[in-house]
Amino acid sequence: MEETISLKDIFEVLRKHIASIFISMFAGLAIAGVVTFFVITPKYSSQAQLIVTLPQTETANVNDVNTNLQMINTYKDMIVGDLVMNEVEERLAKDDNVEMTAKEIKGSISIIQSPNSQMFSIQATSTNAVTSQQIANTTAIVFQENAKDVLSVDKISIISTAVASPSPVSPNNKLNLAIGLVLGLMVGIGFAFLLQLMDRTVKDVKFVTDTLGFTILGTVPQMSQKEIQATIQKKSAVSVVKKTESDPSTESRRSRSRV
Repeated sequence: MEETISLKDIFEVLRKHIASIFISMFAGLAIAGVVTFFVITPKYSSQAQLIVTLPQTETANVNDVNTNLQMINTYKDMIVGDLVMNEVEERLAKDDNVEMTAKEIKGSISIIQSPNSQMFSIQATSTNAVTSQQIANTTAIVFQENAKDVLSVDKISIISTAVASPSPVSPNNKLNLAIGLVLGLMVGIGFAFLLQLMDRTVKDVKFVTDTLGFTILGTVPQMSQKEIQATIQKKSAVSVVKKTESDPSTESRRSRSRV
C-alpha cells in the first residue's frame, strides 16, 4: 500500500525538527563566513581605457567605422600575444619589481569592449590592488608603442589610466553568506526528512490497522507531565503511610500514648 504525505505532515516534520534546521542554517552561514573572510584570497581589478583610430580616407563613410570596430578583435589578439606580453613581463620586473611570467600576466588580463564603440579597456585582476594597476597601465603603454609598427593605425590614445582600487572585486561577501545560509537551510530540511524516514516508531492507530493489518486490542493513554507528577506524589504518600504503620516503634509509641 502506497504511503502518501500531506502538506500538513510536511509542516509537522519541519516543526518537529525546527531546532536542527536553525542549527544547520547558522552552521552553513558560519562556514561560508570562514571561507569568505579567511580562506579565499581577495582579488582587485584595475582597467585602462584606450581608443584606436585608423587612417581616415577623404571619403569616410560607415564602412570605415565598421572597419574600426572589427579591428578591435585584432587589437585584442595583439595585446595578449607574445610580442606585447614578453615586453610587459620585462618592464614589470624592471620598473615595478613585479615577478610574473608572460603566461601569468596573460591570465590576469581581459579585454572589455563597449558595444558599438571604438573604445575598449584592458582590465587586469590580481591579489594586490597596486599590482593590478601596474599590469593594466604597462600593458596599455606597451600596446600603444607596438601597435603603430605592426598595424596600420593612425592614432592610439590612452584616455583613462588604471587606478588601484581599495575594494576587492571578489569574493562577493554578501552573495557567499547568502549561499551558505541557503545551503544550510537545505541541508537542515533534508536532515529533518531523513530522520523522519529513519524513524520506525508507531505514530498512530491508523498505521497499525491500515498499514500493518493488525487488530487493536487496547490502547494505553499518554499521560501528561502534570499527571505523572501527581501519580508519583500519590505513590510516595501511600508508601510513607505503609512504612509508618509497619514500624514497631510507631506501635509502641501509640500504646504508651493510650496508657
